[in-house]
Amino acid sequence: MEKKLMLVDDDENILALLKMKLEKTGRFSVVVTEDATKAVTLAAREAPDLIICDIDMPEMTGGDVATALAENKRTSSIPVLFLSSLIPKEEAAKGVQAVGGRRMVSKYASIGLLIAAIDETFK
Repeated sequence: MEKKLMLVDDDENILALLKMKLEKTGRFSVVVTEDATKAVTLAAREAPDLIICDIDMPEMTGGDVATALAENKRTSSIPVLFLSSLIPKEEAAKGVQAVGGRRMVSKYASIGLLIAAIDETFK
């Protein structure tokens, strides 16, 4: 059964690349937004199984998005996985790390590591 993922990132190239790679597996359908301020509304409408959210964005940080999601009844149970370029390339292969009690994967990690982190969320 396909899982629905929502990607939130201000970089449209990252969104396009990840959407293509994740959907190519045949395991995920993916909705995207470049606008972090619209993430909660989109999540409430789309009801994704997981939200993958960049940390460093202009209008709202990933932490702000996660807080807003947690405060909304319709989105509070949706898990959030952070995606960030703040983890250096040399540490990307270590896989999932944590920030503020939430799981985080480097943007430099392989798609295999990202999928492993997604799968771990659903265990």
